[in-house]
Amino acid sequence: MARKKVKLAFIENATSRKATSSKRTKGLVKKTQELSVLCDIDACAIIFAKDAQVPVVWPSSEAEIKRIISNYRDNSDMYQLQRQLDQQSLSEVNVIKTEEKVERIQRKNRDLQIENMVTDIMTGKSTIEQVDPCDLSDLILVLENRMKSVQHRLKVFGKNSNPRSQGDRTMEASTSGANHTSQ
Repeated sequence: MARKKVKLAFIENATSRKATSSKRTKGLVKKTQELSVLCDIDACAIIFAKDAQVPVVWPSSEAEIKRIISNYRDNSDMYQLQRQLDQQSLSEVNVIKTEEKVERIQRKNRDLQIENMVTDIMTGKSTIEQVDPCDLSDLILVLENRMKSVQHRLKVFGKNSNPRSQGDRTMEASTSGANHTSQ
């Protein structure tokens, strides 16, 4: 049988409110105990009710509660410190990544600038004498890369324009297949 959804609102009737408080307190203590046992977690519950003279406490040992609270305070300080260190290291990593990104963009801009110089020289918009001496080594690198690219294209083109054309290869393949069937 399904339970109906409980409306979360203040219970006006004092008797019902007291009964609900008692039941839910027992349930909360039971869940805290189960969590502690099943998951090997240090947990404690201290529940103050307006009507009750004494708070409900689990575990019942005062020494155990003090130990848990002391561990919480110690770990809380350590956790805060660890979090601050994590945030600092995260910030440092972000700074490094941003610097690397800026460096990549600057390198890309520099490459484009050199490419534009090469294009201007090749189209006659400027001469090699107008190039800054600091840019000459980069300019030579770009020209060498372009030469390698052209040489590679010539090799590929040279292989594709071999005297033995594609038609010769298919004819040879069909005749070799005929030789195998006649043997």
